[in-house]
Order: sequence, then structure tokens, then C-alpha cells
Amino acid sequence: MKKRLRKGIFIASLCVFIGSMSVLGYKGIYEPMQNRHAVKQVQQIYHAEEDGEEKDSSPSSQTSEEAVQRKRDAFAQLKAGNPDTIGWIQIPNTVVDYPVMQSSKDNPELYLRHGYDKKYTQYGCIFLDANCTPAQEMKNLTLYGHNMNDGQMFAAILQYTDLEFYKSAPVIDFDLEGVEGKWKVFSVFKINTLPEQGEIFDYAQPDFEDDEAFTAFIEEMRSRSILNLPVDVNADDQLLTLSTCSYEFEEFRTVVVARRVREGEDATVDLDKAAYNPSPVYPDCWVQKYGS
Repeated sequence: MKKRLRKGIFIASLCVFIGSMSVLGYKGIYEPMQNRHAVKQVQQIYHAEEDGEEKDSSPSSQTSEEAVQRKRDAFAQLKAGNPDTIGWIQIPNTVVDYPVMQSSKDNPELYLRHGYDKKYTQYGCIFLDANCTPAQEMKNLTLYGHNMNDGQMFAAILQYTDLEFYKSAPVIDFDLEGVEGKWKVFSVFKINTLPEQGEIFDYAQPDFEDDEAFTAFIEEMRSRSILNLPVDVNADDQLLTLSTCSYEFEEFRTVVVARRVREGEDATVDLDKAAYNPSPVYPDCWVQKYGS
């Protein structure tokens, strides 16, 4: 009886071990590979033309127009594959090179757990807040994405709290509806979403009743920023807000905010003037635990 009992315990333990390893293998190896493969297929659509074009050392206005048209054609192809496609985002020196989706207000978080092909995936997609409609007319466009353990999706934006990383990616590429756009980062902050952690700042507010309200919103973002960044922002600008989960506290978020490069403006930033903010505004729960 004892021998049979030991054997039974051994077999049960072995089954649990094999089952656990199978789950770990699926979650830690298969799903990440599957998502990379799915993303690569979409990337091949969007980047196909630019990868295949000949390099011209002295581009003319005509080639510039052709490049714009190629991008719009590529976007149209993505839109044909999934009408919910709203744009494309790239962040230099990171893996962020993804389509951006937007679902209806009836199902605003569809792409939290669905891919470009609308099949379930724990990785989801980068997606635009459903309240940002029409997107072209909103003052603040908020994009959401998961902070995945393997570094995919929006995990990279947590690195913006580091000054040296910021200097490697001060400008974000976000093309909206096939129209190219560059966006200069001007604020990086940690924020609470639960009222018991302190007053909630609605960083995802899409539009404002007047310029005064929008200017106050911009200043609120600056006061919270962990970095002091040499990018001016005014009431005529459009903002791009990136949001992902941050695990310092329950339901915490790390938020990166940029403003669109203006027409005729140079898309560079004077990085020598970037520095850490000696006194950023943090949520109450943060101050209680770590001090101001």
C-alpha cells in the first residue's frame, strides 16, 4: 500500500510538473513567438513599399510626393484588411512598430485582447481611445497598449523615465489615417486610476471647451513630468498620449505625452537642455510611500 501510495504521489507530481511546464512553455515561448509572427505579417504590408524602394541620395519633391502616396496606399491596404485600422506608430530604438486600431464606443476595449486579425490574443493591439472621434479633430489622442513581460507592445515606454533613453527617442512617429506625423515628447509621468490613491487626473480627455482649459491641461502634464523637456506646447497644438500599465501600485499607469510637430517646424529637439525634474507632482499614494 505504501509503495502504491508513493507511486501515486510521484505520478501526480509528475503530471503537475509537466502541466506547469506546458503552461509556462505556451505562455513564455509559443504566445510571444506567435504574436511576433502576426505583427511581422502586418509590418510587411505597411513597410513593403519603403523596403523595396531604391535609395535616392538627392530626392526631389516628386519622390517625396510618391513616398507620401505609397504610405497612403499601404494604409489603405491595412484598412481593407481591417476597417478598424486608424494609424501606425513607431518609436526609435524600440520594438514599437505597430498598427493602431480603434473600435466603437459600444466595445471600446475590443483590442485590449484582440489582434489586427480580430482573433483573441493576450497581447492585444495598440489602440486609440474610442472617445477620440473624429481623431483628426481631437486635441488629445490617447493610445493604450499592454506592458508585456517579454518587452512587446508598450513595455518600452516605461523606459522614458530614464533621461538617457529619452534622448534616444525624443520624437515619436505616429501616422494617422495614412498621413505622416512626428510628435515631440514633452511629458512623462506616473498616474493613479483609483480614487482611494488620490485625486484622479483625466489624462485621456480628448477635447476641451476652450483654449484656457486645454492650456491648463498641458500645464498639469508638465507639472507631473519626471523629466523637464525643452519642447514648447501651446493651445494650437495636438497631443499624443501613450498609456500602459505600471506596477508600482494597483492599476497604476506610466504615461508619455508628445505634441505634433508643427508645419514647417524642425523635427529635432535640443537634447542638451533635457534634465530630470527635481519636483514632479506624484499621486498621493506615491508621496505617502516614497515621499515627495
